[in-house]
Amino acid sequence: MRYPQYFSNLLEICQELKTSEQLLLPLCAAENVTSPFAQIPLDSFLQEKYIMGGVNDYQYSNNFVGSEKLFSIYELLQSQCKKLYDSEYADPRTLSGVNAVTALMMSLFSAGDKILLYEEDCGGHGSMAKICHRLGLKCLYVPFDYSNFDIDYEATNMIIDSEKISGILLCPSDIIKVPRLNRLNLRNAILIFDATQILGLIACNVIENPFDWFSAEDNFIMLGATHKTLPGPTCGLIMTKNKKLADQFDTKINPDYLRNVQMHHIVSLLLALMELEVFGKEYSSLIISNANILAERLSVMDFSALSIGERFTDTHQIFLSMDKSHATPFMEKCGNYGISLNYRERKIYRPSGIRIGTQQVSRFGWGAEEMAQIAEVLYLIKANHISEDILKQKIINLTQKKTIKYTFDSSLYKTMYDCLHNC
Repeated sequence: MRYPQYFSNLLEICQELKTSEQLLLPLCAAENVTSPFAQIPLDSFLQEKYIMGGVNDYQYSNNFVGSEKLFSIYELLQSQCKKLYDSEYADPRTLSGVNAVTALMMSLFSAGDKILLYEEDCGGHGSMAKICHRLGLKCLYVPFDYSNFDIDYEATNMIIDSEKISGILLCPSDIIKVPRLNRLNLRNAILIFDATQILGLIACNVIENPFDWFSAEDNFIMLGATHKTLPGPTCGLIMTKNKKLADQFDTKINPDYLRNVQMHHIVSLLLALMELEVFGKEYSSLIISNANILAERLSVMDFSALSIGERFTDTHQIFLSMDKSHATPFMEKCGNYGISLNYRERKIYRPSGIRIGTQQVSRFGWGAEEMAQIAEVLYLIKANHISEDILKQKIINLTQKKTIKYTFDSSLYKTMYDCLHNC
């Protein structure tokens, strides 16, 4: 059979990626591994299905034959998010966290509105200011207390009081301390909190749920991408208690700004949320425990692990302060050894350093013993005190133990797989 020449190139690239992934020591705070159980819908017939309209009510006009059955999936997800997050509205239609933010900003605000947001220096997502400027929104920045890794609430409230603020958009990519959003005087502003990094931790009550601080009358929205501490597929999940607020964007997202909803991703997300309901408390507790254990180990091994009082972190993230002149060769060596982490050049790292995440290694059930081994590997790379072969073997010893935990057994997997594939 004839096939395009590039197919051979594609196979070669994919094989290289597969080999690299098998040997990878995953310490990147932005990635996680999805279980085979949650992946079941991704290659099913659901990827070809189409539904129009919002998630509040099924819209019969201009919809597709059979789409009312798809709407039942929205209802299931709303129910599950009510259980895990105490939200009254849950919307999984957007394609990513940034897509969710963009859809909300287009739906809720008009050109010329003033938006208060995080700067990159304090850990804010790099896309947010660009999106706001492109939409004609006027950006003001949240005053930040760098000594405490937190918002300067008094100064921020002075801006809210003195300026006509339409929206407060808080999208932290770098977060070791969760902001006390209830200390903000919202007045008439809409507060949008991007909880992408900590969405799984909130669902399992290992950190405080921001919805506990707001009523159904408050203009508060929490959203997030669903593939970090929530180990699901790539989706954007938008939630609120305020149904009147939800009505302002529910039918604008689809069909106005997004037409083709990825139903196979949404069902995959439902399965990941099932895993969180059953196994999430143990998994999320391990994530935070591992982050603090690893940071403690690194702090006595010539690394400057930043702390928040008596703990190093309340999330899955660790901040290592490191001068660029030392971070550059360290990152290069980590890349050569197949260790994924991030270099950050932001004031919050005082003024630059390394971001580490423990959400993926915790998905393998790794604990204190493995954190000690990881700390040793990173120290040896930094100190350059050992032969390359011995160091590679230490990494291989770790990566051979990558088996996904906190998921359902094979019998439930088979039931779900047969339901979606053998038709």
